[in-house]
Amino acid sequence: MNKQGQSESGFSWFYRRFLNNHITILLLNIFLLLLVIHELLQNAQLLTPIWRFISITTPSLVVAGILFYVLDPFVHFMERRLHLNQGTAIAIAMVLTVALIALVFILLIPFLARQMAGVIASLPQFSNDMFRHFNRLNREHHWLSSDTLADINSRVSTYFSKRGFNILTGTLTSLGNVVTTVTDWVITLITAPLVLFFMLKDGTRFPHYVSQVVPTRYRKRFVTMLAQMNQKVSSYVRGQLTVAFCVMAIFTVGYTIIGLRYALLIGLLAGPLNLIPYFGSAIALVPALIIGFLTSPSMLIGVIVVYLIEWVLETQVLSPLIMGNSLEMHPITIVFVLLAGGKMFGLIGVVFGVPGFAILKVFVVTAFHLYQEYSALYPDILPDEEDLDDWEQD
Repeated sequence: MNKQGQSESGFSWFYRRFLNNHITILLLNIFLLLLVIHELLQNAQLLTPIWRFISITTPSLVVAGILFYVLDPFVHFMERRLHLNQGTAIAIAMVLTVALIALVFILLIPFLARQMAGVIASLPQFSNDMFRHFNRLNREHHWLSSDTLADINSRVSTYFSKRGFNILTGTLTSLGNVVTTVTDWVITLITAPLVLFFMLKDGTRFPHYVSQVVPTRYRKRFVTMLAQMNQKVSSYVRGQLTVAFCVMAIFTVGYTIIGLRYALLIGLLAGPLNLIPYFGSAIALVPALIIGFLTSPSMLIGVIVVYLIEWVLETQVLSPLIMGNSLEMHPITIVFVLLAGGKMFGLIGVVFGVPGFAILKVFVVTAFHLYQEYSALYPDILPDEEDLDDWEQD
């Protein structure tokens, strides 16, 4: 009897401390999740149709989502202030957007095409000017010998000639990819307005539709999580677009005032690049510095002055006033997200990495809070019985 009691007591201790332990169950669930992910990766061919479907629909959803966050306040303004019905307000917003985009293309594209043609035609002159400046500096400071410099010039010329030939042959042999890309863009242009219309029409009801598949006990928490995600993404998208437009205007006006060549082209380039936090304006500065350096020392100083003015206005006025701290993310975190996103997904990861991380952060924080409340490992934050009853009744 004693041996049997000791055996039962030992098993009871093992059951309580190991088998029925919350940490053990959590680790087991994580292990099972990683095992499922591993098996899916090992059989990736089974997911090919799903990835293909995602690759086709994602551009339309991204374009429609960005326009949704831009137009949604305008639609609500017409509904509240002008007392228009929802359908009329959406139609007016979409028509004005299409007209504005068409006007920009009609007025801006020909001018930009001329500027781009001028840049391409000036590339040989830019190259010669850079080599001339470098040769002059080399003669003054004796950095490299004449033989080494001639070898560098020969290697650079050979590289670009081969590169140009590879680009030409690659273009001729990849017409199928070009056709596929054009087809995807046509699909995006056709489907994005439809997706945008239904986003504007049913966007406020989306959380209710999705929450129907969530267990009743967790619907309130789930809807709150969706609202937090929507608030962070909307603040980021609207703020970044506004700041990018202001930066584009500052650079264009500043470079025009100092007389920099291709001021409008460089200014318009700075706007989209500014969507990359912290690094966008610096990247846009590179072509301006090159042109300023090849023009004159005073022009180079003017470019630096314009950049410093833009940097002060952006960091001290525009970003704090427009963006604030809507994402609640430390700058170091944003830098690491940009590095990781760029390494894994390229330019798309750099542009969309920060809002994607903000969404993931909301999901992880919500899941962790839920785990804290129901794991019995954090007794100081357990929910009240009234809250549990309310969740069960929802």
